[in-house]
Amino acid sequence: MKRYLTLILLFVNYILLSQDSKFFSINLVDKIDINSSFDITDNTVGNIIKKKLEDKGFNFSDVDSKYFIAVSFGWKYRRSTDLEIDNFKGTIIDKRNSEKVIGSFSFSKIKDLEKGLDYFINELIISNNRMGKTGKFIDVQDHFMKMNMKSWDFSRPDAHAPSGVFADHAHSKGGMMLGYRYINSKGKGNYNGNQIFDRNEIIKYYDRHVTENTVGTHSFEFMYGISNRITLFTNFNFHNKEYSYISNQNIVNSISNTGIGDIDFQVLYNLFSNYNLKFHSNIGLILPTGSIEKHFGKEKLPYNMKLGSGHFSSLAGFTAFLQLKKISAGIQPFYYLSLGDNSRGYNYGNRLSINYWAAINLNKPYSFSFRQNYIKQSSINGKDNDLVPNIMVLNNNNNSGYILFNSAFGFNLSMRKGLFKNSRISMEYVFPTYMSYEGLQIGNYKGFIINLQYSPGGHKSHHL
Repeated sequence: MKRYLTLILLFVNYILLSQDSKFFSINLVDKIDINSSFDITDNTVGNIIKKKLEDKGFNFSDVDSKYFIAVSFGWKYRRSTDLEIDNFKGTIIDKRNSEKVIGSFSFSKIKDLEKGLDYFINELIISNNRMGKTGKFIDVQDHFMKMNMKSWDFSRPDAHAPSGVFADHAHSKGGMMLGYRYINSKGKGNYNGNQIFDRNEIIKYYDRHVTENTVGTHSFEFMYGISNRITLFTNFNFHNKEYSYISNQNIVNSISNTGIGDIDFQVLYNLFSNYNLKFHSNIGLILPTGSIEKHFGKEKLPYNMKLGSGHFSSLAGFTAFLQLKKISAGIQPFYYLSLGDNSRGYNYGNRLSINYWAAINLNKPYSFSFRQNYIKQSSINGKDNDLVPNIMVLNNNNNSGYILFNSAFGFNLSMRKGLFKNSRISMEYVFPTYMSYEGLQIGNYKGFIINLQYSPGGHKSHHL
């Protein structure tokens, strides 16, 4: 009787493993020296693989390791409220041999993660034992087309763009990210072109001399990979705007406006991705959820104090990101197109924005970045008839449109352990390099950005 029970248990165990094995593939092109040191992506699946390999005698170190195992995974709803890991894939990289990819693996439709990873470990060791000392040749087309090797190192702190860049990365299917960003900027002085005008010149034409303008924005972003190609990005804003002025009677005063801004919705399409280059398109729509009707007391607020545009806008662009051994660089051009006037009979015009950046990776958790942002903003089309132009420069629709060239120094920290594990913290100090305003406008904006990002299960590995 015991013999039969043993056979039944062995058969059931075989069924449990084999039900996933048809969704599993592994391919090695070179033999792995198991006596060398390894490093692995720091996420839920990577940590389990690390423990299981350590139990098999593998040595792991994040300092000068020979091999790096890049792992990404996706989620799936098992029930209406429960998310479970549904698939994982990755590559094995020989870091001391020009970062050569020597193996790839993939596992989909996982029913039991622990059993699936046990199966993967056993197959990896078996495949490596079968490998000859000289490895084996694999066709380049087969290498990229069939093995689907796409492994960006998201364990690096510079694996994302600096904090002033939105929608800079795509996710694989099931990958998600939550983010919070605070942006604060303050402008001082009245400029026409790049020349500053003092109060004596301004009060000849306007009743108020606006001295400074401050904007604080709380930004909440959400990303989700609906497939390995398509990622959805949404950004919600909450603004706190204030300007200070001196009246002709030398009275100092300030006016503020606070509330929900417009919503940025984008579809990111992954066009190309491998271990050192990513390229995706950004197509989006700006939804006019911010109010343009709010007053401060009985006073109608000027154009730049509105919480939103009041009209739909579209955006189109792309993001290209390069990652080398110690540095990374990227570029992201966006064009915003106003789609008609708002209910007050005007729109804010079209805008071209080009971000480009470079970062140096000092070690595992830290990196420093430098970014520049070129902005060409068109003038306001139409006008709000309730705004009296000669009260102040902010009320005059002719005082709009500009060309700005901003620079930013940034710091990035990737959290690998502790309470903030699977999080990324970045910050930037932004300052103007060049300004040219059409008409009189508040200028010389300086500010800072703080960005927090978190992905369940490890945001550094959910991405393509």
